[in-house]
Amino acid sequence: MNRRAGRSELVVGDMVLLLQVRHSVRAFIQLAIPVAAFFAGSNVAGAATPTTPHAAVSAAAPEQVPASAYARAEAVLRPHIGKLIPGMSVRPRWIGETSSFWYEKQTRDGRDYVLVDAVPGKTRPLFDHDALIGALAGATDKSIARADFQLAALRVDERTGRLHFRYRDKNWRYDPDARALTPDLDPAAQGEESPDGAWRAVVRDGNLFVISTKDGSERQLTHDGSYDAPYATPPIDPKIMIAQGTQRPAVPPVLSWSPDSRRIATFRLNQEGARRLALVQSTPPNGEQPRVFDYVYTLPGDTETALARGIFFEVETGKRTDMDLAPEPVLYYFGPHYAWSADSKAVFARITERGYRKLELFRVDAASGVSTLLSEDRADTYLDTWSHFWSYDDKADRLYWTADQTGYFQLYAIDPRTGARRPLTSGDWVVRGVAGTDKAGRALIVGTGRERGRDPYLRHLYAVSPKGGAPKLLTPEPLDHDVSVSPDGLYFVDNMSLIDRPTRSVLRRTSDGGIMMELGRADVSAYLAAGYILPEPFETLAADGKTPIYGAIFKPAGFDPAKSYPIIEEIYTGPHIAGNSPKSFEAAMTLRFINEHAQIGAIGVTVDGRGTAGRSRAFQQPAFQNLHAVGLDDHIAAIRAMAAKYPWMDADRVGVYGYSAGGYDVVRAMTERPDFYKVGLTGAGVQDNRLDKAWWNEQWMGSEMGPVWDANSNIHWASKLTGKLMIVHGELDENVPPANSLRLVDALMKANKDFEFLIFPNAHHSVLVIPYFHRRSWDFFVRELLGKTPPQYELKPFP
Repeated sequence: MNRRAGRSELVVGDMVLLLQVRHSVRAFIQLAIPVAAFFAGSNVAGAATPTTPHAAVSAAAPEQVPASAYARAEAVLRPHIGKLIPGMSVRPRWIGETSSFWYEKQTRDGRDYVLVDAVPGKTRPLFDHDALIGALAGATDKSIARADFQLAALRVDERTGRLHFRYRDKNWRYDPDARALTPDLDPAAQGEESPDGAWRAVVRDGNLFVISTKDGSERQLTHDGSYDAPYATPPIDPKIMIAQGTQRPAVPPVLSWSPDSRRIATFRLNQEGARRLALVQSTPPNGEQPRVFDYVYTLPGDTETALARGIFFEVETGKRTDMDLAPEPVLYYFGPHYAWSADSKAVFARITERGYRKLELFRVDAASGVSTLLSEDRADTYLDTWSHFWSYDDKADRLYWTADQTGYFQLYAIDPRTGARRPLTSGDWVVRGVAGTDKAGRALIVGTGRERGRDPYLRHLYAVSPKGGAPKLLTPEPLDHDVSVSPDGLYFVDNMSLIDRPTRSVLRRTSDGGIMMELGRADVSAYLAAGYILPEPFETLAADGKTPIYGAIFKPAGFDPAKSYPIIEEIYTGPHIAGNSPKSFEAAMTLRFINEHAQIGAIGVTVDGRGTAGRSRAFQQPAFQNLHAVGLDDHIAAIRAMAAKYPWMDADRVGVYGYSAGGYDVVRAMTERPDFYKVGLTGAGVQDNRLDKAWWNEQWMGSEMGPVWDANSNIHWASKLTGKLMIVHGELDENVPPANSLRLVDALMKANKDFEFLIFPNAHHSVLVIPYFHRRSWDFFVRELLGKTPPQYELKPFP
């Protein structure tokens, strides 16, 4: 270790971390030892905790948080909460075009797979669970406890009734009638099956093949594909490369079969000249030397991008027909989406202009490749493509399209041949999307904000006549309704709840919303018996004193109103999000991570301020090219209002936690409003919008580079940091490049600022799946916000 004035240099193997710290021993130990211990692979209780350094520099150590608080926090983490609260929702997997579905039911004893036939309203096991457990135990030569039984990526073949799933990283096929278990093909090798079941389409070495399901014979539709110019393959997510341990992994094709199974609509990707980034896997799990994975990743302002050109292939003849659409820039790990017309004569494609000021809908003839513009929207600033919804209804031969031309996203019907466009809904509320169509041809839409006197983010299902008129409310209960409509349009599953009202899951008719049968209820008895408290929603006013805004409060178990608690806000103000503050019970328990932070002895808060989606255009518009400042004063106003109402909330001790775009929010909050936000943890943060995917950032910042990008960069604001900051990032982050956190570290070092920094080997975008991360985040807030000493504690590995 080489100690120099003004900095400390810590060498761990081949890695050199230059960490700008104060000259005090305490500051150096707090920062360097956790980093060194982590890279040494330590996850032993106490080995990497800052309790020993604290004791070394303080004769009178602060009060220690009991280990029981950490145990309570651990129990409410996403991988464990189902044991405390089983039955939080029913997620139907509809079988074919029928009203039958299956779902996974979690109980305290394990998981059951249940088949539901909506017509008679009966349920039964999807298969003999004991028989399949026994077959898997025999095939893997490992015993399986009933409580640990879970199938991944399960699907039911509607023709054969066979089950296809993954178990312990292997693919399996199971015939429940014959009770026969056999190894199965990888999904990438299986390919995309045609509607008539006669063909499977696959990609090999960049070329497109179709394989007969009858005799296994193959037809090669292309011969000039390559790694850099493949067919039916978008830019490859490096997570897939890393999982398969190769720069050229096998991936499923991205394509659309025509309803008559005669044609395929897909694209060819040209990646020449596109920007490539690289991720270094420093510590491969098998002990190999470090590996480098390079991948195509377009940053804002890049003039050369991957381009996708649409193509039709006729299966029988192999005839190729190019679409006359201009090659489409591909700004992330996806390709163009083509929706076939019911008569198999054309596809529909939504094209987004670079810069997000124009949105077009085309019809492309399959025989000639000629395209016709059906409809378009334009804006001087931006069009919100994240909130925009479009789909083709093959039963009614109708296109659905949402637009906020009136200031609120409303639904329009577009004629698939002429492009004639007419409104189906209107008013100062929001259409979120079309969930299906019923037998009467009515669109079944999800909407928010239409029911007066209710939280405007609560979802409801409505039926809308193809002639327009007032929507018919099918879910009258003043709750959030998370729905799934059957493919035949006759029924829907409704998970209705509030964050303080546990889920009731029911099967309902689309004709009138009538409840046919109850499917389950969230069981909170063990949760409440353990001393936990359900979260509380609130409504208050924004900083302007007139705009209603909404949020939620999470209390620790054993909450005492006579005490004063510090506040931790989980923040996420991305303009694409319609309600960061959870509305459903399941979202409150699993989607956000604020409940775990409350359990260490704080009041957790979530807030939705101006600049976010789900309300009006006017509510979201302030975020455009203003991501660094928008909404913060609304968050502060909400927290101060709640603290004024509840004296047990201490608004002088406020910490903030956020991930991804929320990680950006943490640093901007601590630099824009340092007098309020004094402690923060930023995870995988987008610290500079120029260092993150063009797909998201150009939507809200525009495609033209300029000074506004500096003003919105946390790197630019780093010198203004005064509070306690912890920075966390996964070394294999495929979504937000690790350069974001490293640039922030560099800027903070140059500004001589103190901070903590953790890089997680082998971690992708979400280090939230790593137990060690959670323990370190609790330690940080306990130490810096609560002013106490963390306990020695080690989390159990996640299942």
